[in-house]
Amino acid sequence: MLPIVWLAAWLAADAGTPPTAVTLPRGRLATIVLTEDVGSPIERAFPNDLYQRAAQADADGRWDDARTLYKRAADEWTAQAVREPSPGLDLAAAKAEREATRSEELAVRAKNSSFGSRIPDALREPFRRRQATEEGRLLREKLMATRAALGRVPPALFIRARARLREALDPDGPPARNAQVQLWLCATEAVGGDARAARLARAAVPEAARADSANAVALATCAAALHEDQAALRALESFVLRLPPPRPAELLRELSLANDWDHLRGTRRFESLFW
Repeated sequence: MLPIVWLAAWLAADAGTPPTAVTLPRGRLATIVLTEDVGSPIERAFPNDLYQRAAQADADGRWDDARTLYKRAADEWTAQAVREPSPGLDLAAAKAEREATRSEELAVRAKNSSFGSRIPDALREPFRRRQATEEGRLLREKLMATRAALGRVPPALFIRARARLREALDPDGPPARNAQVQLWLCATEAVGGDARAARLARAAVPEAARADSANAVALATCAAALHEDQAALRALESFVLRLPPPRPAELLRELSLANDWDHLRGTRRFESLFW
Protein backbone atom coordinates (compact mmCIF):
# COMPACT_ATOMS: atom_id res chain seq x y z
CA MET A 1 0.00 0.00 0.00
CA LEU A 2 1.25 3.49 -0.86
CA PRO A 3 1.91 5.79 2.13
CA ILE A 4 -0.85 8.38 2.25
CA VAL A 5 1.50 11.33 1.53
CA TRP A 6 2.83 9.64 -1.60
CA LEU A 7 -0.69 8.55 -2.51
CA ALA A 8 -1.76 12.20 -2.46
CA ALA A 9 1.13 13.15 -4.74
CA TRP A 10 0.41 10.24 -7.11
CA LEU A 11 -3.25 11.14 -7.38
CA ALA A 12 -2.43 14.75 -8.15
CA ALA A 13 0.10 13.77 -10.79
CA ASP A 14 -2.34 11.32 -12.39
CA ALA A 15 -4.90 14.12 -12.63
CA GLY A 16 -2.38 16.27 -14.51
CA THR A 17 -1.81 18.82 -11.72
CA PRO A 18 1.38 19.33 -9.69
CA PRO A 19 1.41 17.48 -6.34
CA THR A 20 1.13 19.55 -3.18
CA ALA A 21 3.79 19.09 -0.52
CA VAL A 22 2.42 17.82 2.79
CA THR A 23 4.32 18.35 6.04
CA LEU A 24 3.34 16.03 8.89
CA PRO A 25 4.06 16.88 12.55
CA ARG A 26 6.65 14.51 14.01
CA GLY A 27 5.36 11.98 16.48
CA ARG A 28 1.66 12.65 15.82
CA LEU A 29 -1.06 10.73 14.02
CA ALA A 30 -2.29 12.84 11.11
CA THR A 31 -5.33 12.42 8.88
CA ILE A 32 -5.17 13.84 5.36
CA VAL A 33 -8.46 14.45 3.58
CA LEU A 34 -8.14 14.76 -0.18
CA THR A 35 -10.63 17.11 -1.83
CA GLU A 36 -10.87 18.06 -5.47
CA ASP A 37 -10.44 21.52 -6.90
CA VAL A 38 -13.93 21.99 -8.29
CA GLY A 39 -13.57 25.64 -9.23
CA SER A 40 -16.25 28.15 -8.23
CA PRO A 41 -19.70 26.54 -8.39
CA ILE A 42 -22.59 29.01 -8.15
CA GLU A 43 -24.25 26.96 -5.44
CA ARG A 44 -21.21 26.92 -3.14
CA ALA A 45 -21.32 30.69 -2.76
CA PHE A 46 -24.48 30.30 -0.63
CA PRO A 47 -24.20 27.33 1.75
CA ASN A 48 -27.40 25.34 1.86
CA ASP A 49 -27.74 22.04 3.72
CA LEU A 50 -30.75 21.00 1.64
CA TYR A 51 -28.74 21.32 -1.57
CA GLN A 52 -25.90 19.25 -0.08
CA ARG A 53 -28.36 16.54 0.96
CA ALA A 54 -29.90 16.61 -2.51
CA ALA A 55 -26.49 16.14 -4.11
CA GLN A 56 -25.80 13.16 -1.84
CA ALA A 57 -29.16 11.66 -2.80
CA ASP A 58 -28.20 12.06 -6.46
CA ALA A 59 -24.84 10.41 -5.77
CA ASP A 60 -26.74 7.47 -4.25
CA GLY A 61 -29.19 7.26 -7.17
CA ARG A 62 -32.16 8.32 -5.01
CA TRP A 63 -33.63 10.55 -7.70
CA ASP A 64 -37.05 11.17 -6.10
CA ASP A 65 -35.47 12.19 -2.80
CA ALA A 66 -33.03 14.44 -4.63
CA ARG A 67 -35.80 16.16 -6.60
CA THR A 68 -37.71 17.02 -3.43
CA LEU A 69 -34.61 18.31 -1.65
CA TYR A 70 -33.52 20.43 -4.62
CA LYS A 71 -37.00 21.99 -4.74
CA ARG A 72 -36.78 22.85 -1.06
CA ALA A 73 -33.29 24.30 -1.56
CA ALA A 74 -34.60 26.43 -4.43
CA ASP A 75 -37.46 27.68 -2.26
CA GLU A 76 -35.04 28.51 0.55
CA TRP A 77 -32.72 30.46 -1.73
CA THR A 78 -35.66 32.26 -3.36
CA ALA A 79 -36.96 33.35 0.04
CA GLN A 80 -33.48 34.52 1.00
CA ALA A 81 -33.27 36.54 -2.23
CA VAL A 82 -36.48 38.35 -1.29
CA ARG A 83 -34.88 39.43 1.99
CA GLU A 84 -31.44 40.07 0.50
CA PRO A 85 -31.76 40.71 -3.26
CA SER A 86 -28.77 39.25 -5.07
CA PRO A 87 -28.16 38.05 -8.65
CA GLY A 88 -26.04 35.27 -7.17
CA LEU A 89 -28.92 33.98 -5.06
CA ASP A 90 -31.20 34.07 -8.09
CA LEU A 91 -28.69 31.94 -9.98
CA ALA A 92 -28.34 29.51 -7.07
CA ALA A 93 -32.12 29.06 -6.96
CA ALA A 94 -32.19 28.54 -10.72
CA LYS A 95 -29.41 25.95 -10.36
CA ALA A 96 -31.39 24.04 -7.73
CA GLU A 97 -34.46 24.08 -9.98
CA ARG A 98 -32.31 22.82 -12.87
CA GLU A 99 -31.03 19.90 -10.80
CA ALA A 100 -34.54 19.10 -9.54
CA THR A 101 -35.72 18.79 -13.15
CA ARG A 102 -32.86 16.46 -14.06
CA SER A 103 -33.42 14.29 -10.99
CA GLU A 104 -37.08 14.02 -11.97
CA GLU A 105 -36.11 12.99 -15.52
CA LEU A 106 -33.85 10.26 -14.15
CA ALA A 107 -36.57 9.08 -11.75
CA VAL A 108 -39.04 8.76 -14.63
CA ARG A 109 -36.50 6.86 -16.72
CA ALA A 110 -35.82 4.47 -13.85
CA LYS A 111 -39.55 3.76 -13.47
CA ASN A 112 -39.98 3.18 -17.22
CA SER A 113 -36.85 1.09 -17.69
CA SER A 114 -38.81 -1.97 -18.84
CA PHE A 115 -40.54 -0.12 -21.69
CA GLY A 116 -37.81 -1.11 -24.18
CA SER A 117 -38.81 -4.77 -23.96
CA ARG A 118 -42.06 -3.91 -25.76
CA ILE A 119 -40.31 -2.30 -28.74
CA PRO A 120 -40.33 -4.38 -31.98
CA ASP A 121 -37.05 -6.21 -32.58
CA ALA A 122 -36.21 -4.16 -35.69
CA LEU A 123 -36.36 -0.93 -33.69
CA ARG A 124 -34.98 -2.14 -30.38
CA GLU A 125 -31.28 -1.45 -30.99
CA PRO A 126 -31.72 2.17 -32.20
CA PHE A 127 -34.14 2.75 -29.32
CA ARG A 128 -31.64 1.31 -26.82
CA ARG A 129 -28.85 3.57 -28.08
CA ARG A 130 -31.10 6.63 -28.01
CA GLN A 131 -32.11 5.86 -24.43
CA ALA A 132 -28.49 5.28 -23.46
CA THR A 133 -27.52 8.59 -25.05
CA GLU A 134 -30.13 10.59 -23.15
CA GLU A 135 -29.54 8.84 -19.85
CA GLY A 136 -25.77 9.05 -20.28
CA ARG A 137 -26.04 12.80 -20.87
CA LEU A 138 -28.17 13.26 -17.75
CA LEU A 139 -25.89 11.09 -15.62
CA ARG A 140 -22.80 12.98 -16.80
CA GLU A 141 -24.45 16.28 -15.83
CA LYS A 142 -25.33 14.80 -12.44
CA LEU A 143 -21.75 13.63 -12.04
CA MET A 144 -20.55 17.21 -12.49
CA ALA A 145 -23.22 18.65 -10.18
CA THR A 146 -22.58 16.19 -7.35
CA ARG A 147 -18.81 16.60 -7.69
CA ALA A 148 -19.20 20.36 -7.39
CA ALA A 149 -21.41 20.12 -4.30
CA LEU A 150 -19.64 17.27 -2.49
CA GLY A 151 -16.04 17.99 -3.52
CA ARG A 152 -15.48 14.48 -4.85
CA VAL A 153 -16.47 12.20 -7.72
CA PRO A 154 -19.13 9.70 -6.55
CA PRO A 155 -17.71 6.37 -7.80
CA ALA A 156 -21.04 4.64 -8.50
CA LEU A 157 -22.37 7.63 -10.44
CA PHE A 158 -19.15 7.88 -12.46
CA ILE A 159 -19.23 4.18 -13.36
CA ARG A 160 -22.88 4.37 -14.37
CA ALA A 161 -22.46 7.52 -16.47
CA ARG A 162 -19.46 6.11 -18.30
CA ALA A 163 -21.18 2.77 -18.92
CA ARG A 164 -24.31 4.38 -20.38
CA LEU A 165 -22.27 6.64 -22.66
CA ARG A 166 -20.29 3.66 -23.91
CA GLU A 167 -23.56 1.85 -24.61
CA ALA A 168 -24.71 4.85 -26.62
CA LEU A 169 -21.88 4.55 -29.16
CA ASP A 170 -22.89 3.15 -32.54
CA PRO A 171 -20.12 0.67 -33.48
CA ASP A 172 -21.35 0.44 -37.07
CA GLY A 173 -21.96 4.14 -37.66
CA PRO A 174 -19.54 6.73 -39.05
CA PRO A 175 -17.31 8.42 -36.44
CA ALA A 176 -19.16 11.73 -36.88
CA ARG A 177 -22.37 10.10 -35.66
CA ASN A 178 -20.72 9.34 -32.33
CA ALA A 179 -19.12 12.77 -31.96
CA GLN A 180 -21.20 14.18 -29.09
CA VAL A 181 -21.13 10.94 -27.13
CA GLN A 182 -17.36 10.63 -27.53
CA LEU A 183 -16.90 14.20 -26.32
CA TRP A 184 -19.15 13.55 -23.31
CA LEU A 185 -17.09 10.41 -22.66
CA CYS A 186 -13.97 12.56 -22.84
CA ALA A 187 -15.36 14.89 -20.18
CA THR A 188 -16.44 11.95 -18.01
CA GLU A 189 -13.10 10.14 -18.19
CA ALA A 190 -11.22 13.37 -17.44
CA VAL A 191 -13.29 14.07 -14.33
CA GLY A 192 -12.73 10.46 -13.29
CA GLY A 193 -8.98 11.10 -13.41
CA ASP A 194 -8.06 9.27 -16.63
CA ALA A 195 -6.76 12.01 -18.94
CA ARG A 196 -5.39 9.46 -21.41
CA ALA A 197 -8.79 7.80 -21.88
CA ALA A 198 -10.35 11.26 -22.21
CA ARG A 199 -7.99 12.25 -25.01
CA LEU A 200 -8.50 8.92 -26.76
CA ALA A 201 -12.26 9.53 -26.77
CA ARG A 202 -11.72 12.99 -28.24
CA ALA A 203 -9.29 11.61 -30.82
CA ALA A 204 -12.12 9.43 -32.16
CA VAL A 205 -14.00 12.59 -33.22
CA PRO A 206 -13.09 13.74 -36.75
CA GLU A 207 -11.89 17.31 -37.20
CA ALA A 208 -14.94 18.14 -39.30
CA ALA A 209 -17.22 17.03 -36.47
CA ARG A 210 -15.25 19.13 -33.96
CA ALA A 211 -15.78 22.17 -36.18
CA ASP A 212 -19.55 21.54 -36.37
CA SER A 213 -21.37 24.09 -34.19
CA ALA A 214 -23.79 21.34 -33.11
CA ASN A 215 -20.89 19.77 -31.20
CA ALA A 216 -19.40 23.00 -29.81
CA VAL A 217 -20.80 22.68 -26.28
CA ALA A 218 -19.78 19.02 -26.01
CA LEU A 219 -16.31 19.95 -27.26
CA ALA A 220 -16.14 22.68 -24.61
CA THR A 221 -17.08 20.24 -21.83
CA CYS A 222 -14.28 17.90 -22.91
CA ALA A 223 -11.70 20.69 -22.99
CA ALA A 224 -12.87 22.17 -19.68
CA ALA A 225 -12.67 18.78 -17.94
CA LEU A 226 -9.08 18.45 -19.19
CA HIS A 227 -8.36 21.97 -17.86
CA GLU A 228 -7.71 23.21 -21.39
CA ASP A 229 -9.41 26.46 -20.49
CA GLN A 230 -8.57 28.47 -23.62
CA ALA A 231 -9.82 25.70 -25.89
CA ALA A 232 -13.00 25.43 -23.80
CA LEU A 233 -13.61 29.17 -24.09
CA ARG A 234 -13.03 29.12 -27.86
CA ALA A 235 -15.59 26.34 -28.24
CA LEU A 236 -18.11 28.17 -26.04
CA GLU A 237 -17.59 31.39 -27.99
CA SER A 238 -18.16 29.57 -31.28
CA PHE A 239 -21.54 28.45 -29.94
CA VAL A 240 -22.71 31.55 -28.06
CA LEU A 241 -21.51 34.20 -30.51
CA ARG A 242 -22.50 32.41 -33.71
CA LEU A 243 -24.67 34.60 -35.93
CA PRO A 244 -27.35 34.49 -37.16
CA PRO A 245 -29.55 33.97 -35.25
CA PRO A 246 -28.58 35.02 -31.71
CA ARG A 247 -28.98 32.32 -29.10
CA PRO A 248 -32.15 32.68 -26.96
CA ALA A 249 -31.51 34.23 -23.55
CA GLU A 250 -33.10 31.24 -21.77
CA LEU A 251 -30.75 28.83 -23.58
CA LEU A 252 -27.71 30.89 -22.59
CA ARG A 253 -28.85 31.09 -18.97
CA GLU A 254 -29.32 27.32 -18.87
CA LEU A 255 -25.90 26.77 -20.42
CA SER A 256 -24.23 29.15 -17.98
CA LEU A 257 -25.44 27.15 -14.97
CA ALA A 258 -23.60 23.96 -15.95
CA ASN A 259 -20.88 22.87 -13.54
CA ASP A 260 -18.57 22.15 -16.47
CA TRP A 261 -17.55 25.82 -16.41
CA ASP A 262 -16.82 26.21 -12.70
CA HIS A 263 -13.10 26.64 -13.37
CA LEU A 264 -13.89 29.42 -15.84
CA ARG A 265 -16.24 31.44 -13.63
CA GLY A 266 -15.03 34.87 -12.69
CA THR A 267 -12.85 35.29 -15.76
CA ARG A 268 -13.82 38.25 -17.92
CA ARG A 269 -13.86 36.20 -21.11
CA PHE A 270 -16.32 33.67 -19.70
CA GLU A 271 -18.58 36.15 -17.93
CA SER A 272 -18.87 38.33 -21.05
CA LEU A 273 -20.54 35.44 -22.88
CA PHE A 274 -23.50 35.28 -20.50
CA TRP A 275 -23.91 38.51 -18.52
